[in-house]
Amino acid sequence: MQQSRRRPLGDIGNFHNSQPSKPNSTTKPNPPSCELRLRSIPPHRCTASLLPSASSPASPRADEKNRANPLHATDYLKEIFDHFRKTELVGRSSTNYMSRIQTDVNEKMRTILIDWLVDVHLKFKLLPETLFLAVEIIDRFLDKKVVSRQKLQLVGVVAMLLAAKYEEIYPPEVKDFIYIAANTYTRDDILRMERLMFSTLDHNITCPTVYVFLKRGLQVMDADLKTHQLSQYLAELSLLEYKLLAHPPSLIGASCIYLANKYLAVKQPWGRVLEHYCQYKLSDVEACAAEILTLSQNAPTQKTQAVRKKYSYAKYGEVAKLTQVAIQIP
Repeated sequence: MQQSRRRPLGDIGNFHNSQPSKPNSTTKPNPPSCELRLRSIPPHRCTASLLPSASSPASPRADEKNRANPLHATDYLKEIFDHFRKTELVGRSSTNYMSRIQTDVNEKMRTILIDWLVDVHLKFKLLPETLFLAVEIIDRFLDKKVVSRQKLQLVGVVAMLLAAKYEEIYPPEVKDFIYIAANTYTRDDILRMERLMFSTLDHNITCPTVYVFLKRGLQVMDADLKTHQLSQYLAELSLLEYKLLAHPPSLIGASCIYLANKYLAVKQPWGRVLEHYCQYKLSDVEACAAEILTLSQNAPTQKTQAVRKKYSYAKYGEVAKLTQVAIQIP
């Protein structure tokens, strides 16, 4: 029995009442019998919460200016930062890993390491995001692995390398880190430690850092350059202090903005817009800000001077000098 051959896609129609096509047929398919009717769809209960309420501040000026730029994802910022707040403590280092895990390194050694990395970061001209992520990687690794003091600098070098690979378009190469560490470590040392750190962190490098929340807070308040520079100085100072791991990154970022506004004698250092978008009340930020205030006031007398020296340059507005005025936090 001879079977008829089917033309490819010949019998497939867009509508249920369309007829199979026939060779050399000029018959046109019948129009669809169904009508397309549009109806209004009420907001889903999950998306309704994203709509602005009468009590919510208007969208920040910076968001409106950037609305036409798809890279800013203006319409999704609330969802993005709600997600950051939920995940900022997931996988973060514990607040007592120095006493619980480490036997050969201590808080002072951590401070010296990060102070040196600030210099490395400056020499390589890397993004702020890279520095903050590198410190997070160091703390998360030290929370899981015992490290000798001889290997601590190597951990710092590799943390900066990993952070740069994640954040930078053109990260420094391994040979650059060998040079900056005065040939203390070989290429094999760095690559071996990179594999160990990557696997120890379960291949999860990124996390919401202090800088992510700091940048958003400065954006919503439409901060000027001086406020940006002073807030970032305080945030980088906070990296040196192991005890500040007791506070979530979002709170540290908010506290740095509040403290910068206090130093600059802003009439309302923690206004309604900051409270709404940072999701912290004034009473929430005051305790953390008081700790950072002590850090900034004591900075001139410390042996670790990389951050203070950096922000004493004209390029950074010499904002380190602004923190030597007496202010009080209730």
